[in-house]
Amino acid sequence: MIHNTEQSKIIKVVQIGNIYVGKSSLYLRYHQGEFIDNPNYIDFYNKIINLAEKQITFQFWDYRSNEKFFSLSHYFYNQSSIVMISYDITNRQSFDRVQFWFEDYNQKKQNKVALLVLIGNKYDLEQQRKVSQKEGKQLANSLGMLFFEVSSKTGYQVNELFESLISYAINVN
Repeated sequence: MIHNTEQSKIIKVVQIGNIYVGKSSLYLRYHQGEFIDNPNYIDFYNKIINLAEKQITFQFWDYRSNEKFFSLSHYFYNQSSIVMISYDITNRQSFDRVQFWFEDYNQKKQNKVALLVLIGNKYDLEQQRKVSQKEGKQLANSLGMLFFEVSSKTGYQVNELFESLISYAINVN
């Protein structure tokens, strides 16, 4: 959900996907500018970005993909203006579950429409790739999603991903 005041916007972003695809590490790479291997789970945090005369507050929610939190997914989906679905490019099963996460979002969103972004993480492990970039792009296109491949470890395309989200946030009324 995007909340506007005269000089600021609050953008709520949720990231979903299988466990161990690097969701928390991606947030931490962007937020702190460094890679943290096996971070403690992050539930929520803010990042404030000042652009010209506007202040944008990104509220990141790392939706844990386990049964304990599954019943809360409708809350996360309906409060978010950006939904990021992540998979690990070295793990075919995590890619195969993207459709599940997409359908779960669509079933629970209650007519809320968010920007959907498909993220292939762990680009630094290119030599161990099990999911081609072409497959990721095709799936994203078929689901009407933006697509990025990133590396939380090296920072590859992380800033570009979040710059796109910032651009979206600025241009949304």
